[in-house]
Amino acid sequence: MSQTDPTELLAAVQAFLRQQVLPQLQGFDAYTTRVAANSLSIVSRELRGRDAITALDAAAGARWLGGDSSDNPARDISLALRARSLAPDADLQAYLRTRTLRQMAIDNPRYSGFRLGCERWPALAAAAGIAGQEPHQ
Repeated sequence: MSQTDPTELLAAVQAFLRQQVLPQLQGFDAYTTRVAANSLSIVSRELRGRDAITALDAAAGARWLGGDSSDNPARDISLALRARSLAPDADLQAYLRTRTLRQMAIDNPRYSGFRLGCERWPALAAAAGIAGQEPHQ
């Protein structure tokens, strides 16, 4: 069995698409190939970041929802805030900001809102391990 990391495999396919396939294509085929390569980048970042988000959500669910949390504590916290059965405080706001920064680091680290969030809340970004993170192609 191969010990190759899944993110390495994704990077290899992405490099192949960008370096070998894309230069030979034009128009819609070139566009869809770029979309495919970008999608592989998102999947790779998801693989690297999902455990941290899952742990963050589990801790938040245990803290603010107790035993009432399902398998999706982030959704449950959102619903509790909407129903006003959970009052936002500074710690909850820090959780929401941290989760948002982590998710944006996965979805699109080049997004201006992500960079602005890292600048606005540098301590949260640093604690989340995403401060100064280089965007992956």
